[in-house]
Amino acid sequence: MADDIFLILHGWGGNKPAHWQEHLYNALTDAGKKVHYPKMPDPTAPVKEAWLAKVQEEFDEIGTGKSVTVVCHSLGAITWLHYVTQATEKLADRVLLVAPPYVIPEVPPTDAPPGVGAFFPPALDADAVKRAATETHFIASDSDDYATFEQTKAYSDRVNCPIHLLPGAGHISPYWGYGEWTWVRDWCLRTAEMPPVPRPKDAG
Repeated sequence: MADDIFLILHGWGGNKPAHWQEHLYNALTDAGKKVHYPKMPDPTAPVKEAWLAKVQEEFDEIGTGKSVTVVCHSLGAITWLHYVTQATEKLADRVLLVAPPYVIPEVPPTDAPPGVGAFFPPALDADAVKRAATETHFIASDSDDYATFEQTKAYSDRVNCPIHLLPGAGHISPYWGYGEWTWVRDWCLRTAEMPPVPRPKDAG
């Protein structure tokens, strides 16, 4: 739709310039779209309540009754699952939850920043997810250091949403070749469909 509005939520640590979400923000902006891409509070030491409050700020600005597409990566996806439990009305048309991590709070990954444990376990409220968006899709890899595909599928099963596999894509981040990602740009612009298409391995 010509009046689509986009909300991009990053993960812990924020994003480096090579990240596909950075490329996505630039591509959508260049296409004349309204894009909300907030820097979450203290991304190297995230606090769940502060992140939820930041998402609320964005929706306060977006308003209601709009065509909204939400694209989340990593802890941003977990934040979305928590956020929708407090929503009482539809928030978005389409939602992508890309590479949500699976963290045991008592033994988080060694490179996880302080505060991450409080985000887990995520809220897995199927009714809230359905109420918040017309369609929600999970995208996961079978080689992610932060969640197995089966763990992410457990999330998607609990909230009755489809999950799509990107084989060998790791955490779906620049380290794994996911800088500029043509498919996600095209999906946002409604010129590509599901399932997601991996970034070509030989792309620069």
